[in-house]
Amino acid sequence: MKAKAIVFTAPFKVEIAEIDVPKPGPGQVLTKTLYSGVSTGTETRVLSGGQVGGDFPLIPGYENLGRIVEVGSGVNLEPGTVVFVGLGDFTGPYNRCWGAHTRYALRDASQVVPVPEGTDPAKAVCTKVGAVALHGVKRAGVCEKDTVAIVGLGLIGHLAGQSCKALGARVIAIDIDPARLQAAKNAGADYTLSAANENVEQRVKQISDGGVDVAIDATGVAALVDSTARLVHSKPWTPPYPPSARVVILGTANEPVVFSYSPTLFDNEPDILPSRDTTLDDLKEMMNLIATGRVKPQVIPAKQFDFNDAPAAYEQLINKKLMRIVFKWT
Repeated sequence: MKAKAIVFTAPFKVEIAEIDVPKPGPGQVLTKTLYSGVSTGTETRVLSGGQVGGDFPLIPGYENLGRIVEVGSGVNLEPGTVVFVGLGDFTGPYNRCWGAHTRYALRDASQVVPVPEGTDPAKAVCTKVGAVALHGVKRAGVCEKDTVAIVGLGLIGHLAGQSCKALGARVIAIDIDPARLQAAKNAGADYTLSAANENVEQRVKQISDGGVDVAIDATGVAALVDSTARLVHSKPWTPPYPPSARVVILGTANEPVVFSYSPTLFDNEPDILPSRDTTLDDLKEMMNLIATGRVKPQVIPAKQFDFNDAPAAYEQLINKKLMRIVFKWT
């Protein structure tokens, strides 16, 4: 079957090409794409040539949502079912850097997540990036007793904030961008702090009576992680001893992450928790949060493009004119 695809042919060069997608084999589904989303930080890195294993030419993306058109043997899902596909298993002659941006996608049926009836597919396409955020939140064991500071309100940081609110936590959202701070406020953050205009550490410790229970760094900037870690509460030397604060590294950092021993580690004795990707359970949980309205992707400033306009869309993304892109394939 002929299928259009978005291809990165060289650094900062995007083209529309065509591949021949085969019929589904045993245990596979073939889907016709409705929407595919752009994970802003990841795909910017891939397009720049900075992704390990991202050899050009390649088909990028891991946010595909479509309707099943054909199934292989041993598959219980029915044609017509709308599912979150995620990445694509087939990219023809092009290298696969997750491979989501194709008109038709081939995928192992055990890895797709059905979209609950009545759920807007344009919202459900955010399942993967939401699940990446949720995975980090779960790594920290966030609950309703916690106060959480989130530094960096790009796509993942924003959705981490919504995930924390869905679990009942109090959220302090921190960024330098007024639009991102407003989006976090619209999504229910209890406090929004501008790192450009405020002494963030001082304000956080005032709000949280000495420091937060969880600090999540979603900046993707290695040099900022230590300052994020200093937002947590210190560990007392005499009982009663509270649980250690948790620091989650949710953004992908290309440089070594370095912590100062004192005061960051010695005084606070935090648990340092890297968070990498998602599990299938994370995807299912995030799909449920979106379907029930407890996570609202529509709060994120986003722009839809026809997939044929991908070159112009990525140009705007690289120039930091957009926070979120969704491609429409119908």
